[in-house]
Amino acid sequence: MAFYSLGIYIRLSQADFDLAKKEGKTESESISHQRDLIQRYIQSNPEFAGMPQQEFFDDGFSGTNFDRPSFERMLDKIRIGEINCVIVKDFSRFGRNYIELGDYLERIFPFLGVRFISINDQYDSNDYKGTTGGLDVVMKNILYDYYSKDLSVKVSTAKRAKMKRGEYIGGHVPFGLRKHPSIKNKLELDPEAAGIVRHVFELAINGMKTAEIAAQLNEEEVVTPGAYFQKTHPDTRKFRNTTEQMSWNSTMVLKILQQEMYYGAVVGHKRKGTEVGWKHSIAVPKDEQVIVEGMHESIVTKEEFLKANEVVRKMKSPSSRIARDYPLRTVARCAGCGRALQYYPRLKRPYYLCNSSKYAVETVCCQEKMYEDVINEAVWQALQSLFALSDELSGRLKKKKAALGNDQEAYRLSIAEMQRKLTKLNTDKFANMDRYMSGEMDKTVYLKLRSEMDQQIASLSESITALERKLQAVQAEASDEASTVLVNIKKYAGEKQLTNEMVLAFIKKVLITDGEHIEIQWNFSDVFLQYLKTE
Repeated sequence: MAFYSLGIYIRLSQADFDLAKKEGKTESESISHQRDLIQRYIQSNPEFAGMPQQEFFDDGFSGTNFDRPSFERMLDKIRIGEINCVIVKDFSRFGRNYIELGDYLERIFPFLGVRFISINDQYDSNDYKGTTGGLDVVMKNILYDYYSKDLSVKVSTAKRAKMKRGEYIGGHVPFGLRKHPSIKNKLELDPEAAGIVRHVFELAINGMKTAEIAAQLNEEEVVTPGAYFQKTHPDTRKFRNTTEQMSWNSTMVLKILQQEMYYGAVVGHKRKGTEVGWKHSIAVPKDEQVIVEGMHESIVTKEEFLKANEVVRKMKSPSSRIARDYPLRTVARCAGCGRALQYYPRLKRPYYLCNSSKYAVETVCCQEKMYEDVINEAVWQALQSLFALSDELSGRLKKKKAALGNDQEAYRLSIAEMQRKLTKLNTDKFANMDRYMSGEMDKTVYLKLRSEMDQQIASLSESITALERKLQAVQAEASDEASTVLVNIKKYAGEKQLTNEMVLAFIKKVLITDGEHIEIQWNFSDVFLQYLKTE
């Protein structure tokens, strides 16, 4: 009797996922139903008795594409021979794209020697010889594919209709509002948070800048939206990185001031997907969004909303500022929070300051001015030390390349020859499969040849991998990176002052704690750093 290592594949549809989330279940009835159905099938077939099983299920992934994590894990197991029989509830659970599904049934699984069983479709690849089982199977796959596309259009149309009626169908509710406890798709005020939102609008209407508003909120120890959400929803993952040290900043304030839903409107269709089964979305222009006013109690009036935004627009926007060039632009960062430092190009003595220290009452960031001349001097001295290695690095590099050049060429030739043999084996293997499928080759002969070729392919692949590792080690030792660094050293070694171009050629980050504590993170890899240290 044949030995089978079973791969049980289960996919949870998006509709079932929404139901499970709504009812607070970790596993929907769909998952349980699919698992029970497959287990009953296995138990009723003696040939699977005692055979090892592995279960894979994708939770909430579309069937219109095969880009699913558990599906990919199952394929990896199949490729290395750990699974040779896949069992699903029906074709639609495996995938709804009939072209890709047909490719798996006709080409990929037969080539890999995998048996495929779809229980509800009464399909077992062992009953067929190199085909999907006839026109009925093909038509089912086409219908599944069409059903997914048609369902996507219907769902989108239904959601659009709800938006036009002013129903809120979004996920996260803006700070200051919450979902109504008894009326579906309706919002109501969250009194505590709404008071904070109202306070922000009042400060803006009185002419305060967003940075000034953020600073005042921090002085008043007002809880941030992220911290408030974590406090009221302790079991959720959203805003899980929020800490007690998190403070208000200009971006948080601006986001509140630009939220139309605070004057009673419901805003929908802010983003849209690019295709059926989409994973990514794009922003929708404001004039194409669905905005329905008067759908819930407002925090501010529309007039107050417009007035606050008018005040903000009159202030100088960040995008209108002239970009200034200075040596450590894009690399100067706060060692406390990791954020980019704000550069203040004062005529007397330019300096850096961490914006987080401006907003927060208590912070790990340096609250003092970090003067540019002190920091630039430290970076300049570090670069000069690197430039001093130019002659030594050049000599070492020349010797190593001469010694290792022959080894690299030998490895390349061996790898190329093995890859040629591997390509021929794979071509012959496909040819044998076609001959077997057309009836020109006996099954016993085909299986014997396939087993022999699989062993040769595995052996060649292993040898190629080993040689590639040796080649990479030799290349690292010869160090093309060292050549690049040497070219840059020779390019900038004669410069008399620090420039941004020079800094970016060598440095990834300059982490500044204060004027006396500075850490430089170089662009170099660990291999090159080790190369610098060796004699």
